[in-house]
Order: sequence, then structure tokens, then C-alpha cells
Amino acid sequence: MRTFGERLSYLRHRKGLSQEEFSKLLSIGKSTLGMYETNKREPGHDMTSHIAAFFEVSVDWLTTGKEFAHTPMASTQEEIIIKDLVQRYNIDLTRERTREKLEKIIQLVFEETT
Repeated sequence: MRTFGERLSYLRHRKGLSQEEFSKLLSIGKSTLGMYETNKREPGHDMTSHIAAFFEVSVDWLTTGKEFAHTPMASTQEEIIIKDLVQRYNIDLTRERTREKLEKIIQLVFEETT
């Protein structure tokens, strides 16, 4: 994958998202996403950072295809599972009430396992 657009398209397909689905998640038009993927338009820094965070890749890799020396923080198995569930079920953690509910569910699960 030589270009930003190719890497973006690869990541989107790997997640099983259509252009329409992903553009809605980014709050941009489908045509804008299409232009990103065909290298006819480049996203700004904030959007690039948002896309990299969504796919859990570095901005470096997304923009250049190369990883630069840095060590990401290790995630625990529980953190990986929670991230996956939040993404899979499109849980909006910016909402206070949603976070509270999720915390209660997690507490219940861990109470049952101890």
C-alpha cells in the first residue's frame, strides 16, 4: 500500500464498513471519504488523527506507511475486550449516562467472576 488512500480503504474494508457507514461515523460526506480513498483530497490533521485513532493505528503509518520508533502502551486483555465491544456496538462514551451504565455492567461481570 503506497498511498494514504490505499491504507484508508484497506482499514475500512478490514472493519467491514461501507463508505457510507464509515463516512457517517466520521460525520463527513460519502464523496469526501471517496476522495480521501482515491487520493483526490487529503483530510486535515484533526481528521487524520481521528481516523488513526478509530482504527488504532499510528498517524505515522496512516500518512506515510512507515512506523517510527515509539512504544505504544500495552493494553490489558480486559481493555482490549472493552474497546472491541465499544466499537462493535457503537457505544458513545462521550455521554455521561452511557459511561455510568457501562461501568455498572463491567462491575457486575467482574463480581460474578470472583
